[in-house]
Amino acid sequence: MTTHRSTIIALGALFALGLAAPLHAQRSGDGYLFHEPEARLSIRAGYDHANAGSDVFTQSIDMLTINKRDFSGLTLGAEAGFAISSRLDLSIDVGFSHAGKGSEFRHLIDNNNLPIEQTTSFDRVPLTANLRFYLTEPGRSIGKLAWIPNKVVPWIGVGGGTMWYRFRQQGDFVDFNTNNVFPSDLNSSGWTGTVQGMGGADISLSPHVALRVDARYVYAKESLNQTFFSGFDRIDLSGVQGTLGLTYRL
Repeated sequence: MTTHRSTIIALGALFALGLAAPLHAQRSGDGYLFHEPEARLSIRAGYDHANAGSDVFTQSIDMLTINKRDFSGLTLGAEAGFAISSRLDLSIDVGFSHAGKGSEFRHLIDNNNLPIEQTTSFDRVPLTANLRFYLTEPGRSIGKLAWIPNKVVPWIGVGGGTMWYRFRQQGDFVDFNTNNVFPSDLNSSGWTGTVQGMGGADISLSPHVALRVDARYVYAKESLNQTFFSGFDRIDLSGVQGTLGLTYRL
C-alpha cells in the first residue's frame, strides 16, 4: 500500500508540472521554439516488475510470508539527452527501484508462540548511456527562426552501463541445525553490468514540454555475498518498467 501511494504521489507531481508548463512556454512564442532542441531533460515515475527469478527469491517465498510480486515496486528516473541528429539522441540515465515487505516464517513460531518476523528490501540503481531513435521527425522547421514540435513522436532505444543493487533481510531467523531463533542482518550489495531496451512516445503538451510514455526491459545479474548467502546462484536483477514522465526541450 505504501509503495502504491508513493507512486500516485510521484505521478501526481509530474502531471502538476505538466499543467504548469504551457504557461511557461509562452516565452518561446505562440506554439513554436526559436530553434530545434539541442538537448532534453526528462523525469519519470512508475512501476518496476521484478523478474525475481533466482533461488534467493524462491527460498524467501517458500519460507516466509512473501509473494513474488512483493519484490516489485516504485521506480523513479531522470535523464539528460543530447541531439546527435534530428532523430537520434545520446543520453545519460539514472534510475531507482525499491521494494520492501515485512514478513514472518510460514510454518514456524518461537518458544513464546510468537511469529518470527523480518523485513526484506530490494533496491536497484542503474546508471546507463543510451541511444534513442525517433521513428518520426520530432518536429519541423519553419524558415530559420522557428521550430514546431509534432504532437506524438514514437521512439525506440538501447543502452548499457552499470547497476548498484542491495538485497537485505533484517530481523529474526531460524538455525535449522538447532532450531534456535537468532537476530541477523543478511545483506548483499554491489555493482554489476546492465543492458536495456526501451520503447515509448513523446506527446507534446507545449513547445518546451512533452509527456513521455516509457516502457523498458532491464537485464542484470550478480553474485551474492557468500558470507550470508552461501551456495546461492547469481541474483536476478532484471525487470520490466512502465513509467510516465515529462521531457523538457532545451
